[in-house]
Amino acid sequence: MRHPIYLVREADAGGRLSWPGPDKLRPLSAEGWRQAQELADRLDGTTVARVISSPWLRCRQTVLPLADARDLPVESEPALGEIASVDRALELIWANTAAPTVVCSHPGLIQALVERLRWSARVVPLCGLAWAATMPAVASATASGNR
Repeated sequence: MRHPIYLVREADAGGRLSWPGPDKLRPLSAEGWRQAQELADRLDGTTVARVISSPWLRCRQTVLPLADARDLPVESEPALGEIASVDRALELIWANTAAPTVVCSHPGLIQALVERLRWSARVVPLCGLAWAATMPAVASATASGNR
């Protein structure tokens, strides 16, 4: 078995119309910060080596309590942005199964990733924001083109 990948959708940031600025800069709401802390608490005790997020503020804030608790940086990855390719995001995930990794993006992309990964991985919900995907070594080798 490879290491788990934790798929995290952004926490609550209110509606697009509730924020007067650019959507990329829309921050978490008070409820979103509560959800982000709940995520950090839910993953307390698990090993996490990397935290990779969409560059959009609300995604980075969603994983900030988790990253801070582990003294890890939140790595910004454009392939996880609001308008992203599912195939490109899957490549990123397959490339990061060597270490337990948290990947945070927007609801549409995370849901598409969960659905696609169910074909080759064991995917289980962790909380309202997150799923854990564990890829068997054979599946990850096949997906990455190694046979």
